[in-house]
Amino acid sequence: MEFERALFRIHQRTLYSDSVRKVRLSLEGFLPPILGALIVCLAVLHTEYVGQARCLPGALRRAGLWNATSDSAWLPDDVLLYLTLVEGDELSDLTLRMGSGPEPTDKTSAWTSPAGGVVVAAEKNATGPSWRGAQAYVDPARVIGSYRFALDREMVVMKQSVLEKHGFQVHNVSISESCLDKSRFLFYALPLFEGWDGIVINELAYSLRTRGYLERLEDGKEVETWSWSAEQVDGPSPVEGRSIMVSFFRKVAILTRAGIAFILISAVTGFFIRVAVNGSAVLMFPIAMASNSFGSSSGRMSLNVLQRSFPWVGVHVEVLRRGGRPLWPLFRSHLAFLFIQSFAYLSCNLAWRFMLYRKSSPEGFEERIFSLCSVIELFNLIFVRSSASAAIYPRLMAASVVYLHFYIFCSLYPFHSLAFACSSLSCVYAMVYCLNHFE
Repeated sequence: MEFERALFRIHQRTLYSDSVRKVRLSLEGFLPPILGALIVCLAVLHTEYVGQARCLPGALRRAGLWNATSDSAWLPDDVLLYLTLVEGDELSDLTLRMGSGPEPTDKTSAWTSPAGGVVVAAEKNATGPSWRGAQAYVDPARVIGSYRFALDREMVVMKQSVLEKHGFQVHNVSISESCLDKSRFLFYALPLFEGWDGIVINELAYSLRTRGYLERLEDGKEVETWSWSAEQVDGPSPVEGRSIMVSFFRKVAILTRAGIAFILISAVTGFFIRVAVNGSAVLMFPIAMASNSFGSSSGRMSLNVLQRSFPWVGVHVEVLRRGGRPLWPLFRSHLAFLFIQSFAYLSCNLAWRFMLYRKSSPEGFEERIFSLCSVIELFNLIFVRSSASAAIYPRLMAASVVYLHFYIFCSLYPFHSLAFACSSLSCVYAMVYCLNHFE
């Protein structure tokens, strides 16, 4: 009961602040247009890029990585593919350099001229130190992103000396940004959310329709990695399609999985938030005792004030003080309990990454979801007091987080960050609306 009263005091002080009230009213006014614009961007980008390949098939065809019989892309298991994304419509400063090695043979294909957004497609023989035949040189200033891809991780992480010794083929394929992006708006907007990683992953996955391992490179060093299986590629967008009933049951199964994910995260996060808020009061007592020992204690930080403010700890402190017993064992036990709960919560987060999010996602995406759920639970603990807020707020939060999971589970690699931004803004708007109208 005293714990709830302490939380209610925070609730009152926040709502009665004029500056906080102005911010709440302003947020309620300009959040809906921003949220609407983000939802429109998400719908357009998802329709244009997720589950399809528009530029890479042409580049693979020109690089000789195409099966004419099945009319589909083909990449052997022992081939390493370097993909470069280049800015601009055409390479006006494209230069041709001749390698010092022997003339091209059947195993080495010369570079091809730009067409259909393809800048250059060539092959490098790993047995030699230089390009064989003609080499197309790309200005590094126009390179947007560099990637390294193979069907298996072992091929990508293999040492350069091993590649050269066994003569593995290395294909270099570059595509222009203008082929992927028909408007300059996306060129400047994409770095704010996903960058080009998601588009490149969809291009590779749905050009080859097989397993894959991809690395993003900066200055020749690995920055981030992704991997996927053939089943994950074919599940969202099968080649032969699926019936309406099968699609319906698949969506129901994904929605059920999204709901279970939200229930698990919300339940454990809610428990930990309450334990953390309750246990953090113990930290105030050692601080007050240290202040008293140095003679710098204020009236608000005295032990008597803290005992009345946090009686679920203060009662035990007062009993120990009257009995002349030391207080540090009590504080140590509370802090140890808080540490164990924190460790258990972080362990749950790590387990969920393998149980709930079993496919590639942007680095740190799962942690952002856990942080969002923590904010939702903390707001619910402190600010949801009226019956109207208690009836509406949990439903809106559940719908937002469940839809976020439903969206990312439906596709191989959708626009995670943009979807997370939409979900977060919708949660913030629901919080502000409940405070302004129901509290």
